[in-house]
Amino acid sequence: MTPRQIEFRIKRIKRELMKLGPMRPGALSMQYAACQKSGCACMDPVKPKKHGPFYQLSYSHLGKSTTRFVRPNYAGPIKKELATYKRFRELTQEWVTQELALSQLRLDLARRKDDEK
Repeated sequence: MTPRQIEFRIKRIKRELMKLGPMRPGALSMQYAACQKSGCACMDPVKPKKHGPFYQLSYSHLGKSTTRFVRPNYAGPIKKELATYKRFRELTQEWVTQELALSQLRLDLARRKDDEK
């Protein structure tokens, strides 16, 4: 691959990054819980019917782990933000990969020129 081709790929990645919308890191899961009140269906020893589902968002940022409960009507938009963040990570990883390849290619070309002298 030529430096020009790699530079073109990097420009494409940058354009795609600029189009990304709201994002957030983490994972969204559904949780069920028992209230521990006697007589409640969630405490049935044979067939407990736990309360839920509750959506739980978990993520780490700046070295700190955080967990938050999310209302069901916000689960959809948060899933989109999580998908956008995943795409952001993929694109930035590809950008770094291309930059490394470009840097190595430039070093190889410079070494060849030096060898020709």
